[in-house]
Amino acid sequence: MRLKLAVKEEGFMNQISKTLLALIILSFAGSSQAQQNLVNLSISVPQYNQIYVADLDIQHAQSTGVLFSAALKSLAPTEIHIKLTLSVVITLVGQAPFQIAQATSTPLTLEPGQMKVITNVDLSGDNPPIHLESYSYDQEQFDKIKNVALATGKAPAGTYAFMLNCVDVNNTPVSNSAQGQIVVTNPSRIDLVLPMDGGNITTLFPHFQWSANVDSVVLSVYQKLPNQTSPQDVVSGVPFLQQSVVGGSFNYPPSGPGVRLLATGQTYYWFVDIPSSATRGAGLRSDIWSFTVSGTDTTSGNSANLNDVATKALINLLTGTQYQGLLSQISSLNGTASFDGSSIGTQDLIDILQGLDKSKIINVTIQ
Repeated sequence: MRLKLAVKEEGFMNQISKTLLALIILSFAGSSQAQQNLVNLSISVPQYNQIYVADLDIQHAQSTGVLFSAALKSLAPTEIHIKLTLSVVITLVGQAPFQIAQATSTPLTLEPGQMKVITNVDLSGDNPPIHLESYSYDQEQFDKIKNVALATGKAPAGTYAFMLNCVDVNNTPVSNSAQGQIVVTNPSRIDLVLPMDGGNITTLFPHFQWSANVDSVVLSVYQKLPNQTSPQDVVSGVPFLQQSVVGGSFNYPPSGPGVRLLATGQTYYWFVDIPSSATRGAGLRSDIWSFTVSGTDTTSGNSANLNDVATKALINLLTGTQYQGLLSQISSLNGTASFDGSSIGTQDLIDILQGLDKSKIINVTIQ
């Protein structure tokens, strides 16, 4: 763009010249600012569902577990010397965010195009690979979360954010900002729901249900062998089924690769695991429950009695929900049923209807 001015007085011209000079200087300064990113910075964090309070003291962390991993890549044409800055900000459930730690490393050298990966472990210990030039820690805030976690040492539920930047030796920013978050839920228990402990079921395809405050679990099912006398004996063998599940329920598959069908008259034991997801420590396991598959035929699905039970199960499921208005259209269930594209018997349908959570129904259509 070209700027053209016409003036009448010399004095005014001098004033305009000074103004233009100032604009030119500002323009160059803005251009310099736009080119300041000499480092591309990215961060990754593990998907922990629990961490320990002691791990949050970056300089004196008591674990070798990685809380964050930062990748620094030089975009400069020549060798540069930069420092990594880190802030740890915590947002506990129902509370405002607060900063618990802030640190700046001593200068690091990056060659043109070089990438360097740094974790929190590299900054910790008596003689770490990367030393800290400055470090501040909010002892008051640390004591608050420490008191909450006094019994277990685990940090309370909330979001733990790690915010990173790179600066030059004069502490001028030379990179983009990067942030990673660990969401801590602290799973504390798993409650089994179905099949009931010690109960009898009449289907070869049982509906398993449990309650836990995490999404991902591992379901294990074991068949009781004649020489096994305790639940611990049973679950020490080879699992009949071991399946990673997202959510709070699982229907035993009627078919699929490697599926072993349950057998009539046999007893099975089952439990749910929350795998370890922390810098240290074990995962969490539910109680061990058992059930026995009775000798009732579960494949015909034509029994009037079973149809009646299935109808009552559907009515009970819809009662008290937004779909209550459909109840007048339900007289009896007949025909064939399918689940996930596979045909199932009437008893299988009953087990599914009885195991469903009303609050999770998203649509009901009656044709």
